[in-house]
Amino acid sequence: MIKLTETSRKILRAIYRGVGTAVIALSLTGCPPWYIIDTPVMYGPGPDYPVNEEYLLTGKVISKTTKAPIAGIAIYIKELNIYSRTYSNGDFYYWVLKQDNYTLIFTDIDNGENGGRFKQQIINLTREQIENLTVNPLIIEMELETDGE
Repeated sequence: MIKLTETSRKILRAIYRGVGTAVIALSLTGCPPWYIIDTPVMYGPGPDYPVNEEYLLTGKVISKTTKAPIAGIAIYIKELNIYSRTYSNGDFYYWVLKQDNYTLIFTDIDNGENGGRFKQQIINLTREQIENLTVNPLIIEMELETDGE
């Protein structure tokens, strides 16, 4: 057995600490953060995007009278059973699977918190119309319930 001096012990402790810190750091950088653990791991260049033959459905919901964006409008895509809301700037973004027709239902569900109570609007889109939305996003003009009454 080799007897180590105090200086040798200190040097070995520093080396072990450094190796331990490096191992922990490398093991943590190799793991994905908690919010993307369910994402499948893909090595190599991967498939051409979009995966699963999807379209990007984009648009903005605005007031018909003021042209101001409307936040919090519920959007339901009937055929795909997708439900969400518009962002604070009135925008919405969805990746939707390719199919021939889409029915979008826009509903104001916040009881007037976004500047009034807007009428429900139903939009029917075809595959060709969805394909063009990446170039020309959909603009939905919603009118207040008191406008036409």
